[in-house]
Amino acid sequence: MNDPQDQLQKIVNSFRQLHQLFYQIRRKDLDEVGLTSIQFIVLKIISENPNIGLSELAQLSYMGNSTTSGVVDRLVKAGLVVRERCMEDRRSISLHLTEKGVELRNLTYSIGLKRLSPLLELPADDIEQLLTIHQKMIEKLTQRRETEPQ
Repeated sequence: MNDPQDQLQKIVNSFRQLHQLFYQIRRKDLDEVGLTSIQFIVLKIISENPNIGLSELAQLSYMGNSTTSGVVDRLVKAGLVVRERCMEDRRSISLHLTEKGVELRNLTYSIGLKRLSPLLELPADDIEQLLTIHQKMIEKLTQRRETEPQ
């Protein structure tokens, strides 16, 4: 019979290996287009949330305001993002991707999809089962986290 600790360690190691591989692939994609991971995340969030403000962007990217501001500064200098004053509140700014920013984000996505496309060679039933198991794991760990004292 398998030892529970051994089983948990195998699960964790499997996810760690897969995470490392995804990270290495993503890093290669981003290097190809000249972006950092944080810059790509910020471009993705801005594209999904047009007119987003700096504070909301900081929250969604899990960074502090000053770090987010620095990333945005570099993206503005690179011509990928523009800042605009909000008409409703002149003290606030909203962020938008430029055409160049949209093109770079789309290029990065297409490169990533191409690199990850071998995953689609897995049988559809296996993919469905994998996603079902992942969802069950998320639910179990979320339930556990919610019942533990803080």
